[in-house]
Amino acid sequence: MNKKLFCIVSFIFILNLILPASSMSQSGKPLKIISSWEVDLNNDSKTDIAQLVETSRDIELIVLIKTSKGYNSYLVSTGKRGMNLSYHYGNSLTETNAGKGKNHGKVYKTPGVYLELSQPEGASVAYFWNGKGFTEVWISD
Repeated sequence: MNKKLFCIVSFIFILNLILPASSMSQSGKPLKIISSWEVDLNNDSKTDIAQLVETSRDIELIVLIKTSKGYNSYLVSTGKRGMNLSYHYGNSLTETNAGKGKNHGKVYKTPGVYLELSQPEGASVAYFWNGKGFTEVWISD
């Protein structure tokens, strides 16, 4: 071993003896992916990602919108247990006239694709990209 390499290795060895080792430990919880889709949600020809996940907090719909620098994330919905995630093609959505809707009968224009959380034989809520975030529309009760 040449003298220069020996000095470097010795220096690193001495530093390890002098400096205490440190580490941070955290207790994490598992994340359960219930359903996910890759689809262009904002009509920019880039594939976005939608995930319905169960976290330690609740059921959450998280969407990752693809950008030129990576992804922007959106927490779209929380607390809708027992619902299934799907996506659909359509240029408009109509708010239900009954139940949870805020703007009964209002028609919304979509960018062509929207997400839907639905309960079997129950309520359905749709989410579409409005240019800045996601709009929630209750489409059946």
